[in-house]
Amino acid sequence: MSSEKSSDGSGEASPRILAFHKIQRGFSYGVTNYSPRRFTRLLSCLLKKGYRFGSADRTLTRRQPDLLAFTFDDGYGHLAECLPAVIERFRLQPVIFMPTAYIGRDNSWDYSHVFTNCPHLDEKGIKLLADLGAEFGSHGHSHRPLTRLSDQALAAELRVSRQILEDITEKPVRYLSYPFGRYDQRVIDTADRAGYQSAFTMEFPGRSDISMALGRLPVYCHDTNFTVGQKISAGPLYAVERAKSRLTTALSRGTSLYRRFSRSRL
Repeated sequence: MSSEKSSDGSGEASPRILAFHKIQRGFSYGVTNYSPRRFTRLLSCLLKKGYRFGSADRTLTRRQPDLLAFTFDDGYGHLAECLPAVIERFRLQPVIFMPTAYIGRDNSWDYSHVFTNCPHLDEKGIKLLADLGAEFGSHGHSHRPLTRLSDQALAAELRVSRQILEDITEKPVRYLSYPFGRYDQRVIDTADRAGYQSAFTMEFPGRSDISMALGRLPVYCHDTNFTVGQKISAGPLYAVERAKSRLTTALSRGTSLYRRFSRSRL
Protein backbone atom coordinates (compact mmCIF):
# COMPACT_ATOMS: atom_id res chain seq x y z
CA MET A 1 0.00 0.00 0.00
CA SER A 2 2.84 2.41 0.72
CA SER A 3 3.83 2.46 -2.94
CA GLU A 4 0.51 3.95 -4.03
CA LYS A 5 0.52 7.46 -5.37
CA SER A 6 -1.68 10.08 -3.79
CA SER A 7 -5.33 10.36 -4.78
CA ASP A 8 -4.56 13.55 -6.67
CA GLY A 9 -1.64 12.01 -8.51
CA SER A 10 0.88 14.29 -6.82
CA GLY A 11 3.01 11.66 -5.16
CA GLU A 12 2.15 13.08 -1.73
CA ALA A 13 -0.51 11.21 0.18
CA SER A 14 -3.88 12.94 0.43
CA PRO A 15 -6.21 11.78 3.21
CA ARG A 16 -8.63 9.11 2.01
CA ILE A 17 -12.04 10.01 3.41
CA LEU A 18 -15.08 8.31 1.91
CA ALA A 19 -18.41 10.14 1.82
CA PHE A 20 -21.67 8.17 2.04
CA HIS A 21 -25.26 9.26 2.56
CA LYS A 22 -27.82 6.47 2.91
CA ILE A 23 -27.10 2.82 3.66
CA GLN A 24 -30.75 1.89 3.58
CA ARG A 25 -32.33 -1.48 2.95
CA GLY A 26 -34.65 -1.72 -0.02
CA PHE A 27 -35.34 0.72 -2.82
CA SER A 28 -34.42 4.38 -2.44
CA TYR A 29 -35.04 7.29 -4.79
CA GLY A 30 -31.96 9.11 -5.99
CA VAL A 31 -28.35 7.99 -6.27
CA THR A 32 -27.10 8.31 -2.70
CA ASN A 33 -28.13 4.92 -1.28
CA TYR A 34 -25.53 2.18 -0.81
CA SER A 35 -27.27 -0.78 0.81
CA PRO A 36 -26.02 -2.29 4.09
CA ARG A 37 -25.10 -5.54 2.35
CA ARG A 38 -23.04 -3.75 -0.30
CA PHE A 39 -21.44 -1.56 2.37
CA THR A 40 -20.38 -4.60 4.38
CA ARG A 41 -18.96 -6.27 1.27
CA LEU A 42 -17.05 -3.11 0.41
CA LEU A 43 -15.51 -2.93 3.88
CA SER A 44 -14.47 -6.58 3.71
CA CYS A 45 -12.97 -6.03 0.26
CA LEU A 46 -10.99 -3.01 1.45
CA LEU A 47 -9.59 -4.93 4.41
CA LYS A 48 -8.49 -7.76 2.11
CA LYS A 49 -6.67 -5.21 -0.04
CA GLY A 50 -4.69 -4.08 2.99
CA TYR A 51 -6.51 -0.90 3.96
CA ARG A 52 -7.03 0.12 7.56
CA PHE A 53 -9.94 2.07 9.03
CA GLY A 54 -9.39 5.04 11.32
CA SER A 55 -10.99 8.17 12.67
CA ALA A 56 -11.18 11.33 10.60
CA ASP A 57 -8.70 12.99 12.94
CA ARG A 58 -6.14 10.21 12.58
CA THR A 59 -6.60 10.02 8.82
CA LEU A 60 -6.17 13.77 8.39
CA THR A 61 -3.15 13.89 10.68
CA ARG A 62 -1.20 10.88 9.45
CA ARG A 63 -2.12 11.01 5.74
CA GLN A 64 -1.11 7.41 5.20
CA PRO A 65 -2.20 5.89 1.87
CA ASP A 66 -3.58 2.73 3.48
CA LEU A 67 -5.66 4.58 6.11
CA LEU A 68 -9.34 5.31 5.39
CA ALA A 69 -12.00 7.29 7.23
CA PHE A 70 -15.76 7.17 6.68
CA THR A 71 -18.32 9.96 6.78
CA PHE A 72 -22.10 10.02 6.38
CA ASP A 73 -23.91 13.17 5.30
CA ASP A 74 -27.53 13.95 6.28
CA GLY A 75 -27.72 11.74 9.40
CA TYR A 76 -30.59 9.49 8.34
CA GLY A 77 -32.47 7.49 10.96
CA HIS A 78 -31.63 4.09 9.50
CA LEU A 79 -28.00 4.62 10.50
CA ALA A 80 -29.02 3.79 14.08
CA GLU A 81 -30.16 0.38 12.80
CA CYS A 82 -27.40 -0.39 10.30
CA LEU A 83 -24.25 1.13 11.74
CA PRO A 84 -23.94 -0.42 15.24
CA ALA A 85 -23.11 -3.92 13.97
CA VAL A 86 -20.77 -2.50 11.34
CA ILE A 87 -19.00 -0.29 13.87
CA GLU A 88 -18.47 -3.29 16.14
CA ARG A 89 -17.36 -5.70 13.40
CA PHE A 90 -15.01 -3.35 11.53
CA ARG A 91 -14.13 -0.96 14.36
CA LEU A 92 -15.29 2.03 12.36
CA GLN A 93 -15.15 5.52 13.81
CA PRO A 94 -17.39 7.36 11.36
CA VAL A 95 -18.30 11.03 11.31
CA ILE A 96 -22.03 11.66 10.85
CA PHE A 97 -23.06 15.09 9.63
CA MET A 98 -26.46 16.23 10.89
CA PRO A 99 -28.81 18.97 9.63
CA THR A 100 -29.99 19.74 13.14
CA ALA A 101 -33.36 21.32 12.29
CA TYR A 102 -34.42 17.87 11.05
CA ILE A 103 -33.43 15.78 14.07
CA GLY A 104 -36.26 13.27 14.50
CA ARG A 105 -38.05 14.61 11.40
CA ASP A 106 -38.57 13.53 7.81
CA ASN A 107 -36.31 14.79 5.03
CA SER A 108 -38.70 17.43 3.69
CA TRP A 109 -35.68 19.41 2.43
CA ASP A 110 -35.02 16.73 -0.24
CA TYR A 111 -36.97 16.39 -3.50
CA SER A 112 -37.23 12.60 -2.91
CA HIS A 113 -39.52 13.46 -0.01
CA VAL A 114 -42.22 13.95 -2.66
CA PHE A 115 -42.10 10.20 -3.31
CA THR A 116 -41.23 8.74 0.08
CA ASN A 117 -40.27 9.93 3.53
CA CYS A 118 -36.87 9.17 4.99
CA PRO A 119 -36.61 10.18 8.65
CA HIS A 120 -33.46 11.58 10.18
CA LEU A 121 -31.86 10.41 13.39
CA ASP A 122 -33.62 11.45 16.56
CA GLU A 123 -31.82 12.35 19.78
CA LYS A 124 -31.91 8.75 21.00
CA GLY A 125 -30.27 7.52 17.79
CA ILE A 126 -27.63 10.24 17.94
CA LYS A 127 -26.75 9.36 21.53
CA LEU A 128 -26.64 5.64 20.68
CA LEU A 129 -24.18 6.11 17.83
CA ALA A 130 -22.10 8.66 19.75
CA ASP A 131 -21.76 6.19 22.62
CA LEU A 132 -20.54 3.57 20.13
CA GLY A 133 -17.75 5.85 18.93
CA ALA A 134 -19.30 7.76 16.04
CA GLU A 135 -18.44 11.44 15.92
CA PHE A 136 -21.07 14.00 14.97
CA GLY A 137 -20.46 17.04 12.83
CA SER A 138 -22.60 19.85 11.51
CA HIS A 139 -24.37 19.75 8.16
CA GLY A 140 -25.80 23.18 8.77
CA HIS A 141 -29.03 23.66 10.68
CA SER A 142 -31.64 23.73 7.90
CA HIS A 143 -29.67 22.01 5.09
CA ARG A 144 -29.81 25.15 2.95
CA PRO A 145 -26.94 26.06 0.63
CA LEU A 146 -24.73 28.18 2.86
CA THR A 147 -23.61 30.34 -0.06
CA ARG A 148 -27.16 31.71 -0.42
CA LEU A 149 -27.54 32.88 3.15
CA SER A 150 -27.01 36.37 4.51
CA ASP A 151 -24.04 36.92 6.81
CA GLN A 152 -26.28 36.84 9.86
CA ALA A 153 -28.19 33.71 8.79
CA LEU A 154 -24.98 31.92 7.84
CA ALA A 155 -23.39 32.59 11.22
CA ALA A 156 -26.56 31.39 12.95
CA GLU A 157 -26.70 28.16 10.89
CA LEU A 158 -23.19 27.23 11.94
CA ARG A 159 -23.48 28.33 15.55
CA VAL A 160 -26.89 26.81 16.29
CA SER A 161 -26.20 23.44 14.65
CA ARG A 162 -22.96 23.04 16.53
CA GLN A 163 -24.52 23.93 19.87
CA ILE A 164 -27.44 21.52 19.41
CA LEU A 165 -25.15 18.59 18.66
CA GLU A 166 -22.81 19.38 21.55
CA ASP A 167 -25.79 19.55 23.91
CA ILE A 168 -27.00 16.12 22.75
CA THR A 169 -23.69 14.27 22.56
CA GLU A 170 -21.86 16.16 25.31
CA LYS A 171 -18.84 16.07 23.01
CA PRO A 172 -17.16 18.80 20.97
CA VAL A 173 -18.29 19.26 17.37
CA ARG A 174 -15.13 19.74 15.32
CA TYR A 175 -16.23 19.11 11.76
CA LEU A 176 -18.59 20.62 9.20
CA SER A 177 -19.83 19.24 5.88
CA TYR A 178 -21.09 21.91 3.48
CA PRO A 179 -24.70 21.15 2.42
CA PHE A 180 -24.78 20.24 -1.29
CA GLY A 181 -21.01 20.67 -1.22
CA ARG A 182 -21.44 24.39 -1.82
CA TYR A 183 -19.07 26.90 -0.26
CA ASP A 184 -17.10 30.04 -1.03
CA GLN A 185 -14.52 32.14 0.78
CA ARG A 186 -17.19 33.91 2.87
CA VAL A 187 -18.55 30.55 4.04
CA ILE A 188 -15.05 29.29 4.79
CA ASP A 189 -14.22 32.39 6.84
CA THR A 190 -17.49 32.18 8.77
CA ALA A 191 -16.99 28.49 9.55
CA ASP A 192 -13.46 29.20 10.72
CA ARG A 193 -14.68 31.96 13.04
CA ALA A 194 -17.40 29.64 14.34
CA GLY A 195 -14.68 27.38 15.70
CA TYR A 196 -14.79 24.39 13.37
CA GLN A 197 -11.51 22.51 13.08
CA SER A 198 -12.11 21.28 9.52
CA ALA A 199 -14.81 21.37 6.87
CA PHE A 200 -15.52 18.96 4.04
CA THR A 201 -16.66 19.31 0.45
CA MET A 202 -17.97 16.80 -2.10
CA GLU A 203 -14.97 17.32 -4.38
CA PHE A 204 -12.14 14.82 -4.73
CA PRO A 205 -9.12 15.60 -2.52
CA GLY A 206 -6.26 17.58 -4.04
CA ARG A 207 -2.97 19.23 -3.21
CA SER A 208 -4.61 22.65 -2.86
CA ASP A 209 -7.02 21.49 -0.14
CA ILE A 210 -7.09 23.55 3.04
CA SER A 211 -8.42 22.54 6.43
CA MET A 212 -11.72 24.35 5.84
CA ALA A 213 -12.24 22.85 2.36
CA LEU A 214 -11.13 19.23 2.45
CA GLY A 215 -12.02 16.92 -0.39
CA ARG A 216 -13.61 13.50 0.04
CA LEU A 217 -14.29 10.50 -2.19
CA PRO A 218 -18.09 10.26 -2.64
CA VAL A 219 -19.67 6.82 -2.98
CA TYR A 220 -22.99 6.52 -4.83
CA CYS A 221 -25.37 3.71 -5.74
CA HIS A 222 -23.69 3.13 -9.10
CA ASP A 223 -20.30 2.52 -7.48
CA THR A 224 -18.79 -0.95 -7.13
CA ASN A 225 -15.90 -2.32 -5.12
CA PHE A 226 -13.78 -1.78 -8.22
CA THR A 227 -14.72 1.86 -8.81
CA VAL A 228 -14.31 2.71 -5.13
CA GLY A 229 -10.89 1.09 -5.30
CA GLN A 230 -10.00 3.26 -8.31
CA LYS A 231 -10.94 6.37 -6.34
CA ILE A 232 -8.94 5.40 -3.29
CA SER A 233 -5.81 4.21 -5.07
CA ALA A 234 -5.82 6.78 -7.88
CA GLY A 235 -5.93 3.92 -10.36
CA PRO A 236 -6.03 4.17 -14.16
CA LEU A 237 -9.71 5.16 -14.13
CA TYR A 238 -9.33 7.79 -11.42
CA ALA A 239 -10.04 10.67 -13.83
CA VAL A 240 -13.17 8.91 -15.09
CA GLU A 241 -14.44 8.38 -11.55
CA ARG A 242 -13.76 12.00 -10.68
CA ALA A 243 -15.73 13.17 -13.72
CA LYS A 244 -18.63 10.88 -12.80
CA SER A 245 -18.61 12.19 -9.26
CA ARG A 246 -18.62 15.81 -10.42
CA LEU A 247 -21.63 15.12 -12.62
CA THR A 248 -23.50 13.38 -9.81
CA THR A 249 -22.76 16.23 -7.41
CA ALA A 250 -23.94 18.76 -9.99
CA LEU A 251 -27.24 16.90 -10.31
CA SER A 252 -27.79 17.37 -6.57
CA ARG A 253 -28.53 20.99 -7.36
CA GLY A 254 -32.01 19.77 -8.22
CA THR A 255 -32.63 19.32 -4.51
CA SER A 256 -31.17 22.75 -3.88
CA LEU A 257 -33.62 24.25 -6.37
CA TYR A 258 -36.45 22.27 -4.80
CA ARG A 259 -35.59 23.83 -1.44
CA ARG A 260 -35.46 27.26 -2.99
CA PHE A 261 -38.84 27.17 -4.69
CA SER A 262 -40.88 24.80 -2.52
CA ARG A 263 -43.16 26.11 0.19
CA SER A 264 -42.04 23.54 2.75
CA ARG A 265 -41.27 25.07 6.12
CA LEU A 266 -39.02 23.94 8.94
